Amino acid sequence: MRKLNFSNLVFGVLVLTGAPVGFAVAHEDHQMKCDETSMNAMHADIQSMNDGEAKTTAMKEMQMADEMMAKKDMKACATHMHNAMEATEK
Repeated sequence: MRKLNFSNLVFGVLVLTGAPVGFAVAHEDHQMKCDETSMNAMHADIQSMNDGEAKTTAMKEMQMADEMMAKKDMKACATHMHNAMEATEK
């Protein structure tokens, strides 16, 4: 029961602060949606990272995700976004 209440609290805070709820859920499930909103959120996360190997890796993965999105290859785009997300968690 406590976990449910905590989840509701987190969701409520995200909604009240205007945070992109879909992105928060995507982070939790490690499934990225290849759309402009998710791309912008990932770019913002990466920009806030300290310089280093993880940030470089994430930036390269997002560049590849951008290229795949432009080619309308959403599966490859999502894969690269997932890889970028993994790099941000290191």
